[in-house]
Amino acid sequence: MNQLVKFGLILGVICLAATLVLAVTYEVTKPKIEEQLKTEEQNALRSIMPLADSFSEKALDGIEYFEALKDKTVVGYCIRVIGNGYNGYIRMIAGVDLNGTIEGVAVLEHSETPGLGAKINEIKPGESEPWFLKQFKGKNARVIAVKKDIDAITGATISSKAVTNSIRITTDNLLSKLKK
Repeated sequence: MNQLVKFGLILGVICLAATLVLAVTYEVTKPKIEEQLKTEEQNALRSIMPLADSFSEKALDGIEYFEALKDKTVVGYCIRVIGNGYNGYIRMIAGVDLNGTIEGVAVLEHSETPGLGAKINEIKPGESEPWFLKQFKGKNARVIAVKKDIDAITGATISSKAVTNSIRITTDNLLSKLKK
């Protein structure tokens, strides 16, 4: 019985030490990770709304977005969009002009299946942007749908619909609220 208690205490100390190391590592790396995410987001903003020279972060009824400004005049919106994909959340930014026409879409983070759903962000050889996301340009964000406007990724219909539906719903909600 004494040996069982001794091994239990040793195991408890090892678990406590591992937990402490993980907690310290998390706290040390957290600011660097947040800074990297902000940099990626700023790069995405500039790539999906190249006409804008600055961005002003806003929120309206839980929808986070950026006003895209050109010479201090609003030329569009970059909306933070989260879709529920096959393996988890897909975090994106969709850029639309004042009429709701999509200027560009950038996927910031996803956990979709490699080789299937992960193709939402795949760049084909010789191209400079993801082929799936390129389909969104010039489409009305308030009415886009898979099969009607957007070709789904073969074997990844859930991921394709998650991106399309979340952009449509979030954009429509924001633009409706801004018109009021």
